[in-house]
Amino acid sequence: MNMRKSGRVAAIAALWSLALAGAALPAAAADWVHSGRYQYFSEGPLGGNGSNGCQGGATPLASGDCIADPGTGWAANFNAAMAAADAVEATGVCVLGYQYPSSCRFAGYALNGQGVSASENFYAPNDLPRPCVAGTHSVGYVIFRRVVDAQDGSADDRGIESDYSADEYQCR
Repeated sequence: MNMRKSGRVAAIAALWSLALAGAALPAAAADWVHSGRYQYFSEGPLGGNGSNGCQGGATPLASGDCIADPGTGWAANFNAAMAAADAVEATGVCVLGYQYPSSCRFAGYALNGQGVSASENFYAPNDLPRPCVAGTHSVGYVIFRRVVDAQDGSADDRGIESDYSADEYQCR
């Protein structure tokens, strides 16, 4: 009788061990990778320019949108991440002075349309929450502002140059 009980206990323990090991694998194996979707824009005293890329290297539509955007939640995540970075800037944690060196970096990210403000050292591939659920998409958004001299090099005529970058990541 003790053999049967011991056998059952061992079998149950083995099953629990396998179940727990199997449950841990997806979370441990999941990591954030760039989806290929990005939107960059730079503006300064002399104007601005930008670029746009789509998931998997697809060509952006004339509007700048990507065919896969609705399926990844790009718009909701982009808007929430941008608002989170704007909220960091609004705190006044960094104020540009018109002297060197002077630059500020503000960051945020969003998962499922929910924005989170992040530190100035935020780097999405390392700092997005872990473990993550495979297939989940996130957008990291960074605002970088710096003081620049006028085109003629005059220190009396400085301006502010701003870079805005949004990158989409997928948990795999």
